Order: sequence, then structure tokens, then C-alpha cells
Amino acid sequence: MATFQVINPKGMIKDTNDTALPKEFFSHTENARFEDGAAKKILGQDQVFGTPTVAPYFAINWTTGANSYWFYAGTAKIYRYDGSSHANFTRSSGGDYSTNLTGVGNWIGSIFNGLPILNNGVDDPQALASTGASNFSDLPNWPANTTCKVIRPYKNFLVSLNLTESSTNLPNKVRWGASAENLTLPSTWVASSTNDAGSVTLGDAGDFIIDGFPLKQSFIIYKENSTYLMNFIGGNLVFSFQKLFDDSGVLSRNCVAEFNGNHFVVTAGDLIIHNGVRKKSVATNVIKRTLFAEIDSTNYANTFVTHNKQKNEIWVSYPTVGSTFCNKALIWNYNTNSFSFRDLPDILHISTGIVNPGTSPVVWSGQSQTWDTYSTTENWGMRTFNPTETSILMSSTGDTKFFRGDNGFDFAGSDFTMILERKGLVLDGNPNTVKQVRKVTPRFSSTGSAEIFVGSSMTPDGTYSYKTQQTINPDSQNKVDARSTGKYIAIKFQHTSATTFELNGYDLEYEVLGER
Repeated sequence: MATFQVINPKGMIKDTNDTALPKEFFSHTENARFEDGAAKKILGQDQVFGTPTVAPYFAINWTTGANSYWFYAGTAKIYRYDGSSHANFTRSSGGDYSTNLTGVGNWIGSIFNGLPILNNGVDDPQALASTGASNFSDLPNWPANTTCKVIRPYKNFLVSLNLTESSTNLPNKVRWGASAENLTLPSTWVASSTNDAGSVTLGDAGDFIIDGFPLKQSFIIYKENSTYLMNFIGGNLVFSFQKLFDDSGVLSRNCVAEFNGNHFVVTAGDLIIHNGVRKKSVATNVIKRTLFAEIDSTNYANTFVTHNKQKNEIWVSYPTVGSTFCNKALIWNYNTNSFSFRDLPDILHISTGIVNPGTSPVVWSGQSQTWDTYSTTENWGMRTFNPTETSILMSSTGDTKFFRGDNGFDFAGSDFTMILERKGLVLDGNPNTVKQVRKVTPRFSSTGSAEIFVGSSMTPDGTYSYKTQQTINPDSQNKVDARSTGKYIAIKFQHTSATTFELNGYDLEYEVLGER
């Protein structure tokens, strides 16, 4: 008998032949993440905020003083949730927002100088003009008969991109308002000798501006097939513009996330990172081909990315073929450079922020309980202890619900399945010999039982027959018997119950039967 050993699994690789993968990688995963030298079942999601008044297409967290609120937008209205009730914050002048939205993916938003700014690309940009305002309003001093696809903050400027002025679409125009101080908005968007407002049109006819985001001291403008660098220089010009990349842009709005001084970007056919100087792919030969084959070609513009800082992850949420809303996420851990998949509940947006709004921060001076009391009633450091901890908020447009992501062990009361699967293992290094797997010893911890499948194939690209299916309970078992025979071996771990599961590796005991 011989032993094939795998320690510290490292992730998933889909775009390379299974037989060529390093043994620490899986061929396929679902609802897993890789960290601390282990494959772990993801945390689940629970419903929060009661029932939203309208299907949420976008949500943004806003903190002012000791209070935290959430604003969310439907197709025609904006609402605020304060921790107990949903209030209509739609503009009082101008009526409901345009009904000619596509219904998906239109709203974007950000915080500028401490004030929320929302935009749907059809109406005037919307602003909460002061911290005490009871509703949004058209952005003050915004040019008449003008709309923009995108409006983002950069330093103390608001920058608008891809404009329509007097019914004329100007997809390569950039316009910025006069610089503004904290808790104020631009006083004008019309350039003159007495202000620093201005505009410029970037070249490349047919290559339209899609989005823009700050990166360190710069502002990066993403077009369909190119990328520009915008820098503040002051003086009469105010900003300089330089083409950064002429061969890559961005797939859609909200497909960029900042992390550690870099941008992560979903382009039209790749996943790249760049620091404002150089770029590189993180998906080539790993997941690129698989990902872009899975994204629905009709609703691809609903794809977006989220930075999950708590876990050092970038989530690429996308609609799979045949879906309108995002029902799946590709998760990239930038510390471990590992990929995995996660199921999503038909969403169009993920925000990060305080998911217990209206609650003041927890401080020692405000606690009446003793340390001894806390030690018996609370798990110190548990995710739910601090109400001001940043969490993930999913806007489930399909279900008209909000879900707090990465929390708990089920999907809003329903169990979900974690899968770790590896095919194409040549246990003895010789693809010509027939092997029989006799035992599987998983190096794992779990608060519930798991299933182990062992399969085999006689050809590298053949169908794998899973002849062994065993349930293992860590409280009473440390290994399971198997009887799977072939030149190429497959193993699959599956965990469904609403409990934890963590796999640090596994051993396969096998016998070489000879060559056939």
C-alpha cells in the first residue's frame, strides 16, 4: 500500500487540464474560500432591514455623527432605512425618477464631502444637499439639460463622465465642478477665470467612457477598450490627462475595486490588476476562459465587483447564462492568490457598511456588564458583537430583500452545499498504471458530517465514475474505506448541513494493480 498526501489546499484552477494541476489545487469548488492553509465553507447570509418598500437596485451606507443610515433606490424612488423604518427620500421637486430605465444596473452612488450622491444616468444627479435634509434633490448648480452616465468624487471635486448635453450624447466628455469644502457641493459647473471647474473630451471615437475611480493620488478613467490617467496639477488646466493602457478598458460600470494601492478590473475578457503604471492578468490559465463563458451575454452589464476587506477578497458578481440578476460570484483572495465560487440570491448590488444602522459605536465606557459577564454570555470577537462592524449588504432585486452576507451558516434559513472536487490525480506519477484507492483520511474539522466521493477514469479526459460515497462524522471517524479503480483518480468532498467545515488536506491509501 502507498499513500498520496495533500496538505494545505491552495485554491481552484479551471482553465488547465486536470492532470496538469499541482496536487494542492481543486478542479472545481462551490461555496468555499481558501485561507490559513485550508479550504473553508463560506459563511451564509441572513435577511435584514425587514421588507424594503421597493425592489432595491442600489444601496449605500451613510454615517453622520453617531448615526448610520442606508439609502436605497428602486427604479423610480429613493428610500432611507434608519434601523427601524423605511422613509421616502425621493426628491420633492421634479417627481419620481424616470421610468425609462432599463430596470437593472442603472443606479450608482458615492459619498462626496460627507454627502450622498446618487445617479441613474437619465435624471439629474441626486444629492442630499445637507446632513439635515429630509429628501434628495437635483444636484444644486448642475448644468441645465445635462445628464451623465457616471459621477464620482476625486479629492474635493465631483467628476462627471459620458455626458448628454441638450440631447447630444458626448460619450467621451469629462466635466468637473468647482472644488468644494467639506459638507458642501460644487458652486458651479461652468468654467471661468474665477473658479476651477472645467471639461475635456478624450479621444478615440467609438471607444466610450464607462466609469472612473480614484487610485492613490490619481483618478482612473475607464473606457471600453482603453484606460486614462487623470491627475490634479492646478493652474488654468486644473487636470492633466494621459492614456495609460490602449488595449484594456472595463466591462461595465462598477467593475473596478481598489485594494492595497491597486485597482482590480474586470475588462471585456480578463481580470487584471494595476497600480496606475503597470498591469497584469490574475486569471490567465486559471479561471479567465471559464468565467467569461459563464457570464450571460445579454445581461453582462449587470456584472460588478466588491471589495470584502474583512476577508482580503474581491468578489466578481455576475449573471450566469440565462439569468438577469447576479446569481454567482467568483471570489479572489489577493493574499493567497486563490479563486473560488459562491452562490448569490439574485442581486444587482453589494454594498459594504454598518448593517446595524442607527446604533452608536460600542465603547468600554458605555458598557454596564462586567468582564466576567461578557466572558460567559459572549464569544469575544464574534462577528455580531460590534454593531458598527463593516459588513456586506446584498440588494436582492429578484426577491425584494436585503441580505447581510458572510454571516451565519445557512442561506437565510436554507442549508447550502459546499463542494471541493479534484479530478485527474495520477497517484503514483505514472499515467499507464491502474490504481485502486482503498482508504481516504481527510484532515478536516467540522461540526457536522460530510460526504466523501471517490471516482476514477481510464482516460485523462474521460467521464469519472464515482463508485464510492461515504459519510464521515469527525466525532467518531477519521477515515473511510474506498474501492475505486482507474488510471486517473477523482475525489470530492461535500458538506451541506448548517455548520462549519474546514479541510486542511487529505491522504489517499492506494495499491498499484499494474499496467493494462
